[in-house]
Amino acid sequence: MNKAEAVAGSVFVAIGAWVLLDAIRMPYFIEGVPGPGFLPRWIAFGLIGSGLVLTVKGIWPRLAPQEGITWPAAVGWRRVGLMLGALAVSLLLLNKLGFVVITTLFMAVVVFGLGVRSWRILVSVPLVSAVALYVIFAVWLRVPLPKGILAFFE
Repeated sequence: MNKAEAVAGSVFVAIGAWVLLDAIRMPYFIEGVPGPGFLPRWIAFGLIGSGLVLTVKGIWPRLAPQEGITWPAAVGWRRVGLMLGALAVSLLLLNKLGFVVITTLFMAVVVFGLGVRSWRILVSVPLVSAVALYVIFAVWLRVPLPKGILAFFE
């Protein structure tokens, strides 16, 4: 039994179930277009499915690769902690700051946590990605996203 895989898989299943419970409360479709519950439900299903596969492979070692997966070093734990902390803060401030601002800041922290130190990349990639996601979901798919401090642009 690989405890690291079993624990990680169980955590993914729990997070996926939590996301699914929250997503069920949001409308899946609004007037024929994907609503605010559309994407979270699919992400939750992906998390639950991936977690179940990982848990099963951890419990039955014959399904896992022979080398196994080890716990990350201290640097890896700091990166994971940084990203989870950024996610928690993002979720708490999403309505106040808005989708574009929070997504840009969150992605900048994640890119920084992955080891990128170039200011050009730390500014441009998160900003372009956040605007692209906003255009796809808010403009093209008409999914209502929190505007936050940018609400005065309407």
